[in-house]
Amino acid sequence: MSLVLNQESTEPLGMSIFAQTILKIAMEEGDFISEQTMKELEEMVQPALLPGKYSAASPGRVEITQEQLESVKTVCDVVKGLVDAGSFISEKLGKYLGPIGTVAGVVKDIIDFFKEEEEDPVMKELGELKKQLTALSQKMTAQFDDLKSFIVEQNFYDRYTTVMSTLFMYMLDTMNERSKKSVTLFAEVYNESKPQKLVYEMLSKLEQESTNPLKWAMKGDNLQSKATFKKWKGILEGVLTEALFLEVYASGLLPDVDSYGVNKILEKIARYQELCKEWDAYYLTTPNYWPAGVEKLVNDVQENKSLDSKDDKVDAVWKGIESIHTNSKFFAICLPNAHIWRYYKQFDSQAIVSDREGFVIIVYRSTGKPVRDREWLKNYMSTEMKLTREVEGWQWNHWSIVRTHLQQNKVDKNGKFFGTFYLVVAQKKDFIAVRYSDIDGWEYGPGFFTFDSQLLAHDGLTRSFFPMFYLLGD
Repeated sequence: MSLVLNQESTEPLGMSIFAQTILKIAMEEGDFISEQTMKELEEMVQPALLPGKYSAASPGRVEITQEQLESVKTVCDVVKGLVDAGSFISEKLGKYLGPIGTVAGVVKDIIDFFKEEEEDPVMKELGELKKQLTALSQKMTAQFDDLKSFIVEQNFYDRYTTVMSTLFMYMLDTMNERSKKSVTLFAEVYNESKPQKLVYEMLSKLEQESTNPLKWAMKGDNLQSKATFKKWKGILEGVLTEALFLEVYASGLLPDVDSYGVNKILEKIARYQELCKEWDAYYLTTPNYWPAGVEKLVNDVQENKSLDSKDDKVDAVWKGIESIHTNSKFFAICLPNAHIWRYYKQFDSQAIVSDREGFVIIVYRSTGKPVRDREWLKNYMSTEMKLTREVEGWQWNHWSIVRTHLQQNKVDKNGKFFGTFYLVVAQKKDFIAVRYSDIDGWEYGPGFFTFDSQLLAHDGLTRSFFPMFYLLGD
């Protein structure tokens, strides 16, 4: 993190008190948090609205204020949104940490000073909030079940989920019963296993690959998919954010709990966001799915009898390729294998080629380091390869002349000249299906392809023209 320090202090210049607090914790913990992530955290939680120590009502006050009622309503609406999303989400919850603390303070005031009335709007809102939080807790339980299958240390999983779920239930009891006994029980469970401690343990697991459930899930996904990455990023964020919710509530309800734990958890959430960026960059640039994962995809498509056309097959392959969490660019080609086709690979893993079940499926992956300039490929193919000739005297079967033209040694020679993957098919567009990755400013995928070339086959007396399809990797 690039910061300017005051020579007379260790505090960074130009940073808010909140950012300085989080940064100080990060330095103590040895956590790297980038300047961008710190800005994102400030935008997410809006430090000016963070809960301070709740100012309890005095015995002279006899009702909940309208402002407090609105805070309860606000938190209820936010939780409804989280129920719809199916998880605690830090970005959605972050701006409402202040109102959450207010809700806890309102519960405390009701217990200490006020006589409840059944028709009181605050009681109705607290009842609705409990209902929504119960629904959210049920959805989080399902995520805990997913987490269970990837947590290596079972004792940690059991303790973590049991403590979180138990503390959450006792929190709900304080809203429902609104009694000093319910607060005492909540405090006992809270003090036995504080959310902050659980969050610290969780982050220590995430820092290690062997105990990181997201990385285990990605290893188990042949295609290293966006969906798997997003799912596990969300599950882990939900667990951390639930801990934050509980800590904020405790700081508003319990007189001996201050903002220390809230700040500690916020720092770890910032560290988690930093880790997510690192994981994201790793998976975008590390092709663990290649070639084995895509080979499995291609084989599954080939074996699927319900996919009985070139377009069906290439679309199924392309759907799988588009699901991969990667920056790599691809070509996917499918054609009936009865046609004359040849290819050249510069190295074995440059492309996957499958010829079975009556169809050829080819997937080319660009390394991202072009051997040939794409414009050069386009210009060369549009001029030198626009029309090629093959003469074979007295060979009246002109398809035999095409086969002579596409002998493997000739294709290899061309491929070596281009220095990259090279595919040629003697057939027109109607028989070949092509899909390719979008590239800004370029309409031909990671290389170049054309259906506009022709081969002139001559037997010495007569001639025929054959459509030629060429595809070159970059």
